[in-house]
Amino acid sequence: MKSAEQAEYAGGLPLDYLELKGDMLCVEPAEMAALSARLLAAGLPIRAMTSPLPRRYGCRVVGDDADAERALAVFREMIDKAAALGVEVVVLGSGQARSFPPTYDADRARRQFLDFALVAHALCEERGIRLTLEPLNRTETNFLNSCVETRALIEGTPLTIAVDCFHVVSEDLSIRDELAAGAGRIGHAHTSSLPRGTGDYRPAVQQEFVGALNTAGYDGRLTIEEDFADFERDAPVAVDVFRALLAHHTPVG
Repeated sequence: MKSAEQAEYAGGLPLDYLELKGDMLCVEPAEMAALSARLLAAGLPIRAMTSPLPRRYGCRVVGDDADAERALAVFREMIDKAAALGVEVVVLGSGQARSFPPTYDADRARRQFLDFALVAHALCEERGIRLTLEPLNRTETNFLNSCVETRALIEGTPLTIAVDCFHVVSEDLSIRDELAAGAGRIGHAHTSSLPRGTGDYRPAVQQEFVGALNTAGYDGRLTIEEDFADFERDAPVAVDVFRALLAHHTPVG
């Protein structure tokens, strides 16, 4: 969800939960109570949040201009608000915050991002929230563009991977291989039309994605993360598409 209005409308759709974009919560404390009341009144549990480092703050956690202390302050404020709404999982994509120049040392970038993510994970854990890292396509960042890369980074840590059908397809990667790389460590999943915002859901690709999630041992939530041109017109169509797809798929276990 990108607005309270969308959340209110979604409350009337056959959905199991809501996922918020962190930007929604970038309001002053005096406005937060009213926003929370509207979101909760929608009648659906709020279980996930993306964008815990909203672009407007310009946070940087990788590079010579990295400021982990400031980024963690923003992150802490965002997850405090999320926890109060009942959020259980926070997806850390934040491509702007983790991109770095081609001349920058890639090993240093990995260390910086992992150090930040581990502290962020601990902050989430204190609040009963799970943190999961999202590989993004190369139009959004030049760092961690696949589950394969992300799995290598998090090996030996408690971190997990958020897999997104849109990013896998955008990178022209094998859905089967990508989700196999995340097996046992998938913390959340996203899907959408392909490309996002086109309204073309490509059912065969979606079926492959859901099947690969199942094979990888994932039995958690699947969020429709979409750019709707007209939310009230297009969101019900998307919900119907994925309800039908999931109804014909045998869940894991």
